[in-house]
Amino acid sequence: MAVGGLDDTWPGTEAGQLAAIARATIASRVAATSLGPDPSSPPRLPSPPSPPSPPSLPSWIGRFRPTARLRQTPLAEVFAARCDSDDGTTEFAAVKRIRPNLMHVANARALFAHEAQLLAELDHPAIPRGLDLSEAASHGHFVTELVPGQGLIDLVRRAEQFGIRIPLRHAISIVASIAEALEHVHTATDSAGGPLGIVHTDIRPANLMIAADGTVKLVDLGIARSRLAAAAVRSRPPTGPVAYMSPEQSRGEPVDRRSDVYALGVMLWELSTWSRLYARLAPEQVVARVAIGAVPLPSQIRADIPAELEDAMMIALQPAPQRRFSGAGEFALVLRRLAGPADPRGLDAWIRRMVH
Repeated sequence: MAVGGLDDTWPGTEAGQLAAIARATIASRVAATSLGPDPSSPPRLPSPPSPPSPPSLPSWIGRFRPTARLRQTPLAEVFAARCDSDDGTTEFAAVKRIRPNLMHVANARALFAHEAQLLAELDHPAIPRGLDLSEAASHGHFVTELVPGQGLIDLVRRAEQFGIRIPLRHAISIVASIAEALEHVHTATDSAGGPLGIVHTDIRPANLMIAADGTVKLVDLGIARSRLAAAAVRSRPPTGPVAYMSPEQSRGEPVDRRSDVYALGVMLWELSTWSRLYARLAPEQVVARVAIGAVPLPSQIRADIPAELEDAMMIALQPAPQRRFSGAGEFALVLRRLAGPADPRGLDAWIRRMVH
C-alpha cells in the first residue's frame, strides 16, 4: 500500500522508513483532531445534558381533544381540552385522566373513581363543577369546569422573583375562601341526608387556583377520604407533602375535618409571613416538630402581624385536634372578620399588576 505516494512494501528501505514516518504523523493528527483534545489545550467542560422533551399530549380523551397539560399528580394528569361540535360550537373544559400505567391497578382506579363520586355530591363556587363524571370508573377520565387563571403556587414563585409579597388582606381572604369551601366539603351529605364524612387531606398552595375573576378555587380532591371510599382507599397510608399534614395524619392515625384546619393554618402562616414554616428540614424532622407543636409565632418573622390573626393561626396549628377550631367554618368566620368580605376584584387587580 502507498501512503502519500510512497511504497512501504519493505520497511527496511528508505521509502519504507519515510512511509512509517508519514503514517505516524497522520495518526497523531487524527488522534488530536478526531479522537480527543490536544493534551496541551485546556480541558473542555462537557456540554450540559439537553432537558427532557415534555411528554406529548394524547390525541383524544373521550370526545375531547387536549390542548395543554395543566397539572400532574402521582395518580393522574389534568388537561385543558376542547370539543368541537357539528353545529360549530366549541366546549372548553378540564379533563382529568388516570395515568395510563395505573389504568389496570385496582386501588388506583378506585381512588380515581372516588374523586368523581365526591364531585358529583358537591356544589360550591370555590370547587370546579363536574360536567361529565360518568366515565371515571369505566374509562379512567372525567370532565370538569375549566378554571382559567393562575395556580397559587405559580403566583407565589413569581412574586418571589420580583421580591413582592401578597398583601396581608389578600392572604387572609384566600385562606378564608378555601375554609368556606372546606366547610361545604366537610358537611356534605348524600341524597338521603347522611353525612359523607369527607376530609380533603391535601390542602396546600399547589392545589389552589386564582381564577381570572379573582375567585379562589380548590382544584383537587384526588386523595380525599370519605364514607364513599372503598375499604382499600380508606386504609391507605398518608400521602402528600408532610409539611402540610396534621400531626395525626403524619402518624397515620384516623383524621377528621380538624386535620384540614391544621393544613389551612400552615398555609395562612406561610402566606402571611412570606416564608416556609418548615424550610430545609427533613420529613422526619418536620414530623417531630409538628408532634410537639414547635411552631414559631408569626410575629417573630413579621412584626406587623395583628395579634388576633396570630392567635387564630396558633389555634389552627395546635398539635391536639380538640384544641383547634371545631371546623373550617369557624376558622373562616374569624378570618372574614379580620379581612372583610371577599374582594375578588381587588385580588385580581393585584395579580394583574404583578403578572403584567
